Amino acid sequence: MSDSETNKSASADDVQRIVLCHLESLTCLPALNRVFDSFGDRIGLVLVSRRFDTAHGGFFDQLVASVRKSGVRMTFWLGFDLISAQVVAVVARLLRFMGRPALETLPALARRHGAVLVEIGDINATATLDRLHAYRPDALVVMNFDQILRPPAIALPRLGAINIHPSLLPDLRGPCPVFWALVEGRTASGATVHRIEDARIDAGTILRQAERPIDARRCVAEINTDLFLAGAGVLGEALKDLSSGRAVSAPAAGQYRGFPTRAEVAAARRAGVRLCRLWYAIRLIAAAVLPSYRRNGSGRFRQ
Repeated sequence: MSDSETNKSASADDVQRIVLCHLESLTCLPALNRVFDSFGDRIGLVLVSRRFDTAHGGFFDQLVASVRKSGVRMTFWLGFDLISAQVVAVVARLLRFMGRPALETLPALARRHGAVLVEIGDINATATLDRLHAYRPDALVVMNFDQILRPPAIALPRLGAINIHPSLLPDLRGPCPVFWALVEGRTASGATVHRIEDARIDAGTILRQAERPIDARRCVAEINTDLFLAGAGVLGEALKDLSSGRAVSAPAAGQYRGFPTRAEVAAARRAGVRLCRLWYAIRLIAAAVLPSYRRNGSGRFRQ
């Protein structure tokens, strides 16, 4: 039985209407495709974060704040990961006459599965809450999303809201867990699917975890892809747990690690930590725009 078939059978319960919340990311494309492979028939609404919306301070303000905090290198990488996914989506749509690529972008996945895709600046805004209420979701799934859900949004799904996070919570809460795992010299990490119970970031009852070895010779981007894939792989079991009320552990505060400072990024680089290697970014882009790439090993993204 394939991973997709396993996930579907494991989640063959009453979780039929899913809302997916996502911030487009190049390194998350493989995991995004896996989620839709398994649950595309249940995802009817996709909320995409408008990262540079004025509610977040606007593009220029965010750029300045990021450079001041984390330096040019980290800012460039974060911006490239987000913007390249949107550029690739446009290119892929222009080339769609060539056939389906190995990795589909979020707009293409939504179109193929008949999901409504909505860009939002604030998930807690009245208009967004009204849309959620009208859809009547059983579950809300957050994966690589940069907005904090408040109680009204959390309460709307019938069974609850869950988040896929690329670390073994409660360790390494926050936006850059793979970076910090490499900085700390860890040889293993993983992915966690947990309930979102309040406005705390990456906290809440743990439903499922998947441990994975990590290799310091690999870049942050590549490991990030692997860990999100691992999280997508246990999503089916987590949805089943959400429905049944099962949990692995009670909420734990853990350690929150935010964005690194310029000095921390520089020290990490001197220690051999790499944010992304050019060949890996090219490989992801090729998989998202070239149908022929499917024959050249795109399955390596699948776990």
